[in-house]
Amino acid sequence: MDGKQESQVSEPMRVILVGETGVDARLRRSDAMEVVRAKSPLEAIGHVSRRTTAASPRCVVLVGPDSDLDEPPTLRIADGGGADSRSSNLSRFIAGLRTVDSNVRVVRVRDAGAAATGHSETGFDASISSGADTAAFEQVIRGEAPVAPPPRTAPTVASEVGDESMLEHLHRASELIDAGVRLISARVGAPVRYLAAGEAPPMGPSVRVTSGEHLLGHLCGSVDPAKLSPHARWLAGWLQLQRSQSRLRHVAMTDPLTGAWNRRYFDRFLKVAMENARAHRRHVTVLLFDIDDFKRYNDEFGHDAGDEILVETVKLMRSVIRPSDRVCRIGGDEFAVIFHDPEGPRTEGSSNAVSVVELANRFRRQVHEHKFPKLGTHARGTLTISGGMASFPWDGATPAELLTRADMLARDSKRAGKNVITFGAGAHKAGADGLH
Repeated sequence: MDGKQESQVSEPMRVILVGETGVDARLRRSDAMEVVRAKSPLEAIGHVSRRTTAASPRCVVLVGPDSDLDEPPTLRIADGGGADSRSSNLSRFIAGLRTVDSNVRVVRVRDAGAAATGHSETGFDASISSGADTAAFEQVIRGEAPVAPPPRTAPTVASEVGDESMLEHLHRASELIDAGVRLISARVGAPVRYLAAGEAPPMGPSVRVTSGEHLLGHLCGSVDPAKLSPHARWLAGWLQLQRSQSRLRHVAMTDPLTGAWNRRYFDRFLKVAMENARAHRRHVTVLLFDIDDFKRYNDEFGHDAGDEILVETVKLMRSVIRPSDRVCRIGGDEFAVIFHDPEGPRTEGSSNAVSVVELANRFRRQVHEHKFPKLGTHARGTLTISGGMASFPWDGATPAELLTRADMLARDSKRAGKNVITFGAGAHKAGADGLH
């Protein structure tokens, strides 16, 4: 959406994108919208099913023209053995959405310039062109009357065809591609789509987008391939730059020995995680720990053994945490783990339910029982850790307060005889409420 224009969407919305809608970047700029990309129609139904209460964000599903639902009829076989219809695929999908949420709104996003079709025949609530302006999308998302897209004219404003938006979205490949496709469409005067390598093969005119011998994807559209080829090379250059930037950011944010995130990443991620938790009334837990008597192991068994201990410790920690959690090395043998579940807690009776407190204790036991090869036969099973666990909002309201509280609890563990994790009052509360 236009960065200079505040969103007019008054109530919170969860906007779920199916297929290449071409509007991802614009919608993500609205604070009133939680934008989620679904990799398949089934995943979209799963996202809608997470609306468990009336207070949950209202769901709007935007279906792009190249979703799995738009495969030609001859590619799908009906139960009776004949060719299935495209409308039947869409109807089953929309019926599935409304089974889990009767209030869901389903909108077709057409290619820019494409004529509207009878979306009511397949159950869509509305349809809109991907070339429509921000106000039109806001009206459709709110459920107001769809607004017809403005007449297509050649771009006259430099910012509409320049590379400024590419620089803005350089940090994220998906948004960079969306911005690039919009610019290419404006430059060639016709709608263009991008299909990533591994997706369904393009149908109709297309050109390859490559990096050396590596296929990145295809540019597709009703455009002469000879005219589209320079734009494919241009987009490939931006994608190569994005990958280089991503690698540099990764190097700057990780510990080269263990592969864990470093202190710089820890400080940034914890701040963002706590802001998210505060906005959605969730909690964030920090486990701060170090290896008991690490210097002695270094002196007695050598630095190679010390390095092995650090590397294996990170591997053990990663084996027990969730994908959304982060393991960080913030000092020599000092580590911090951020337990952060952006989706919120699950129910206690769900499959494999376990609290963050149990995760921490499980990790402590695994370290104590682990056999580190370089420690030799007599030292195996002797290594331990001590730490402290604190949770927002109970144990601290800021990252600094939370880290200070976790450090105090870790020192209590040392005084208690080591091989201990001491939990703050908030950590116990998170352990009870944070089942996943």
